[in-house]
Formats: sequence, structure tokens, C-alpha cells
Amino acid sequence: MSGTAGCEKMKTPGNMRRRLQALSWLLLVVAVGLGVHFTIQFITKGDSAHSGESPAVPKILELETTNPERARKARAGMHRYDEICRLCHHRDGHGGRFTPSLAGKTAIGVETMLNLYRDGHKVGPMTELMAPWAKELSDEEVQNLGIYIELLN
Repeated sequence: MSGTAGCEKMKTPGNMRRRLQALSWLLLVVAVGLGVHFTIQFITKGDSAHSGESPAVPKILELETTNPERARKARAGMHRYDEICRLCHHRDGHGGRFTPSLAGKTAIGVETMLNLYRDGHKVGPMTELMAPWAKELSDEEVQNLGIYIELLN
């Protein structure tokens, strides 16, 4: 008798509604998570403007014959760019819908901006987003990124 009373209690409209709401939230969280996952996969590995060889590679190869040390720094900057900058600023440095273009920036200009972010200065509307990334960079990485980004022109 107590077994049937328990079953009837679970089937009340209030309990069913709460279970459906919980299930709906769970499905929403899973859907958003999958959407973010596949978007990031597409951007970083997909067949898009974000993938493929850097447009600066020919310039780096040319630089290797005239200034091997600067070419080494540019390659190191390219690898770091691919790890932390490419997702927002894209492979070619032209930025996206909500992120600024880096194309046309000089090495000194890039280094100055990254150092301002690292030092906690308010640079513009992207400061809150950029500062944590910049704080992770060493002085050498800042210099290497500047050299590489200059080659994206």
C-alpha cells in the first residue's frame, strides 16, 4: 500500500513540472557546451580563415637568410600567437567582428600595447579581456610577438 502511495506522490503535476524544468536546464547546458566546443574546434582546426599556414611564413623564410636571429624570434612569436592570439585576431591578424585588427602594427607598437596591458593600464574597451593574456607573457615573448605581428602586414 505504501508503495502505490509513493508512486502517486511522484506523479503529481508539481513534481513532474520540476523534473521537466531540471531536465530542460540540463539539456540547455549540454547544448551550449557542445556549441562552444564545436565552434572552438572549427575556429582552431576547421577549414576557415583561421586555419592553414601563417601568411608571414614566406617573410620569415626570407628573413632567415638575412637576419637569422630575428627570424628565430618571429617563429617563436608565431607559435605563441597561434596559442593565444589567433582565436580572436585570426590567422592573418585582421581581427574579427568584435576584435581589432593587428595588421599594420609595428613591433614597437605591439610591444607597447602588451606592456601597457601587463602593467595594468586601461588601454581601451578590450583591456579587461587582454590584460590576463598579456600578464602571462614574458618580456621575450612580448618582443617575439611584436616581431611576428609586424610581419603579418
